[in-house]
Amino acid sequence: MVMTDRPSTVAGLILAAGAATRFGSTKQLALLDGLSLVARAARSVAPVCDAGVLVITGANQAEVAESLAGEPVRCVYNPAWREGIGASIRQGMASLSEHAAAVLVALADQPGLSTTEYAALVEAWRSAPGQPAAAVYADMPGVPAVFPRGYWPRLAALQGDSGARAVLRALPGLTRVEMPAAAWDIDRPADLGKGQA
Repeated sequence: MVMTDRPSTVAGLILAAGAATRFGSTKQLALLDGLSLVARAARSVAPVCDAGVLVITGANQAEVAESLAGEPVRCVYNPAWREGIGASIRQGMASLSEHAAAVLVALADQPGLSTTEYAALVEAWRSAPGQPAAAVYADMPGVPAVFPRGYWPRLAALQGDSGARAVLRALPGLTRVEMPAAAWDIDRPADLGKGQA
C-alpha cells in the first residue's frame, strides 16, 4: 500500500557503520542483557517507524547484517564509511522511502533508549511537523532526532565527521524533548555497565 496521503509517515535511520576503534571490537555486536546493541536499537525504533527502518552498515558489515536477520529492518552498506558519520547519513538519505514525511535518525550505541522514548520524540515532532524534534541531554540537542522532509537536503549534504547534531545546532526552530537516557552512549566496554548503575 502506498502511503503518500499520510503526513505522519516516519522512516527510521540507524547508524551502525563505524569501526569502533575505542571499543576494541565490533561494538554494534556487543551484548547487553543478551541482545546486541544494534538489535536493541532496531527493536526499539521499528515500532514507531511506519515507513520502515534502514540500518547503515560499514565496518564489519557482514557480521552486523547477519546479527539483524529476522529483525524488522533493512541493512544498507555505506562504502564510504571510513569518511565518518556524515557519509553514513548521506547514504541513508539516498536510500529512504520516497513516501516518508520525516526521518528518525538514531544511533546503535544508545542502549538506554526504548520504544517509549522514540515514540515521545515522534509525537513531539507531530505537534509541530514543520520543524525537527530532537532529544536534549547534557543541555544540548542531539540524536535521536526527527527531521521532516524539508530538512533532508541538509542531511544529504553532510561531510566527514559532521553528523545530525551539526544540522540541529544551526536551526532557529526546534522542538526539544528532554531525554537524559540518551546521554548513555557506548564508546568502550566499560560503558556497558554505566547506564544500569
